[in-house]
Amino acid sequence: MGRREFIKRAVFSLAGFGLVGRLKWISRGLAEAEEKTEIVSVTDASEEKAAYRAIEMLGGMGKFVKKGQRVVIKPNIAWNRTVDQAANTHPEVVKALVKLCLQAGAREVIVIDNTCNPWNMTYVTSGIEAAVKEAGGTMKPPVSFKKVNLGSSQVLKEAEILEEVASADVLINVPVVKVHGSQAKVTISMKNLMGVVKDRGFFHRTDLNRCIAEIAAFIKPALTVLDATRILLTRGPQGPGEVKILKTVVAGTDFVALDAFGATLLGVKPETVGHIQIAAEMGLGQNDLTKVRVRKG
Repeated sequence: MGRREFIKRAVFSLAGFGLVGRLKWISRGLAEAEEKTEIVSVTDASEEKAAYRAIEMLGGMGKFVKKGQRVVIKPNIAWNRTVDQAANTHPEVVKALVKLCLQAGAREVIVIDNTCNPWNMTYVTSGIEAAVKEAGGTMKPPVSFKKVNLGSSQVLKEAEILEEVASADVLINVPVVKVHGSQAKVTISMKNLMGVVKDRGFFHRTDLNRCIAEIAAFIKPALTVLDATRILLTRGPQGPGEVKILKTVVAGTDFVALDAFGATLLGVKPETVGHIQIAAEMGLGQNDLTKVRVRKG
């Protein structure tokens, strides 16, 4: 029984016993349960095990991936950097997710990113290509794009996005947690979605933070998994810079809440990050961490 259902049943039970004086605080608890966003945060010595546990705490990969579906996993593989430099998503986290998707019955699991440095270098140096192949997934180069209309967006009216992402049954966003320049401040889940767009330069030439929120509104991943196993504190997004080891994986479905939480890991106040605030104003998720329940494992 979920928390909300438990509280509702308690209300009816107390009313039946005439304990109406209890109803006020129980109703308040029901309201709080309604408004709380939930994410999970798992720390483990093994990056792969932390990812497994995080998905388990969310209810298992079967909650997001059904038999026969085509799954696309979008890590950050932008930079020709090694695992220890924390500029890309940890390969063990990606490997765990590929395995879990296949176990859930996915007919195909594709891993892809429109990289900043040449993809044929970053895929290898990051360690992600080897990890994906070991897990039974497929690495695809970022060569095919589809033009899409973003409808009512204020700035980003259309974009060319990766064909694999456009045709996916399920998209899983797997960013690494790191700092960015003065405009974006952090690059976590929403900014990682710039890697599905062909012309990311448009974002920088116009309104970077609004474009980040608008592409996130259009893409809307089914699941977001933050790689905070080691985070980049300085000289982001590509480093090399100061790296902090956390051995933590954070996951959920509210990418705004996840970005707000991830920002705090970097010592950045979420309210100072433009795209987090814009996304919340657009109704894409919860940016107020007092309204986010973090379950730890």
